[in-house]
Amino acid sequence: MNKNLMIGAGFVVVLAGGIWGGKYWAQTQQVQQPEPAQTAAPYAKAPEAAKPRRVPSQLTLPEGGFDPNAVKSAVFSAQAVTIDTPTPGKLAYNVQQAKLASARVAGRVERILVFEGAVVRAGQPLAELYSPEYISAQNEFLLSHNAFKTLNNSDLKELVDDARLTMQSSENKLRVLGATTEDIARIRERGVASDTLTIRAPIGGTIVKRDMDPGSYLNVGDSLMSIIDTRSIWFTGNLYENDIKNVRLGQVIEIETPAYPGRHYRGRVSFIAPNVDADTHTLQVRCDVPNPDGTLKPEMYATARIVTGSAQALVVPQSAIVKDQGKLYLMTQPDDKHIERVAVQGTPRSDGTFQVTEGVPGGASVRVVTQGGMLLNEMLLKQEA
Repeated sequence: MNKNLMIGAGFVVVLAGGIWGGKYWAQTQQVQQPEPAQTAAPYAKAPEAAKPRRVPSQLTLPEGGFDPNAVKSAVFSAQAVTIDTPTPGKLAYNVQQAKLASARVAGRVERILVFEGAVVRAGQPLAELYSPEYISAQNEFLLSHNAFKTLNNSDLKELVDDARLTMQSSENKLRVLGATTEDIARIRERGVASDTLTIRAPIGGTIVKRDMDPGSYLNVGDSLMSIIDTRSIWFTGNLYENDIKNVRLGQVIEIETPAYPGRHYRGRVSFIAPNVDADTHTLQVRCDVPNPDGTLKPEMYATARIVTGSAQALVVPQSAIVKDQGKLYLMTQPDDKHIERVAVQGTPRSDGTFQVTEGVPGGASVRVVTQGGMLLNEMLLKQEA
């Protein structure tokens, strides 16, 4: 028992010594470690941003000038141009020129005479409909017609008048059911009811959709086909917010499509949406575009230029415009010994020219470098360096 106590006491002594030695070693290491480097002040001044480069605005011409094959220039004068707003969009059917070919009487579609894509004229037969109601109406008309024909030569005036009214009533019923004047005349001449009613095109146009097949049952008012007159078509585009103030109803537009490059179509703004689209923050505009030859097709992509005014501008070739760091410049020649770089603003035109509306003096002729402007701009940059 005493031996065990002595062993336990020895173990405690060794453990206590280890703990004391560990603390002493940690304190020694803390004293020997160097102090950490002092951190920068939390509000230290940030390094200044690089200043934008300064480019000289004038370049002195060398002796003898430039190679005429590398640098060309021409004199331009301000002229009256239209100010327009480019508007991307696409073409669509003019639904105001659409009409449904439908039945005025229930029946079974016996035969379809035209199909999708066909161009039809107003009154052209589209389908034949078998309708017991229509056959019954024809028989009523034939009976009233025969009765009037029989009584017409008699002296019974009241009966003749009643027979005439009955015949007119039955004839009007045929018209209501869809029979034309020619159909009624044919029934009268034949003296026998026709088996089918001919459904005709209500307007001239293109069959864009067919809703029934032969053998289908057509109720009153059901659509048989959709017809749209494509001689007028819609352009729908989207205006950015900064262009909204310049657009008004009735303004002239010019439309160009990738399908017919260089060909322009004219129309007018007919609708401006009452609200801006929440997702794109653009305003939809719609324009009526005449399409007499049918070359414009729905779903075609197109770009419209909405004419919003007029101004005096310098119209130069697109090659005369120099782009540098997102800005546009013209290289002008104020005299025989200098080239001057002028910042300008304007819009490109579809004919390969650029109309400069800001940056050049109005009313005066200006000599502009039309070829080699990028080379002269690089020379200016090297002169600055």
